[in-house]
Amino acid sequence: MAGDYQDYVGGTYQAMEIFNFIVDRDASLDPSKTTTYPGIAWTRISKFLPWMKMGDRQGYMIFSGTGKKLKGGYAAMPDGIRKEIETNWPIYKSAPPTDDTRPNETSWTDFKKILEKKKAAAAAKATTGAAGK
Repeated sequence: MAGDYQDYVGGTYQAMEIFNFIVDRDASLDPSKTTTYPGIAWTRISKFLPWMKMGDRQGYMIFSGTGKKLKGGYAAMPDGIRKEIETNWPIYKSAPPTDDTRPNETSWTDFKKILEKKKAAAAAKATTGAAGK
């Protein structure tokens, strides 16, 4: 997101992501095991996100998350999380296939699509409004 989006991202964007995976050593080295159940820690340090419209303002954000692969898969998730997924986010009930050919979608590309829709709607409204005069 550059050019027309400087109010959102400023001239330079810098971020760092750190992933740590924790696995049982013996399980990961055992060729008879078809899977392991790792823990994961994720940290991201970055400038403000584009939808915050902070441009080049000083400051950073720190994101931190942890998780783990569950024995028993989706059914082993806590009831509250499973209910939320089933009610509001059913697309997340299963992982995408390993041969998924869809293009990568990030929060940035999604936000850019939202801005482009708003821009197109404003242009259409301006055209419609001008035609009605």
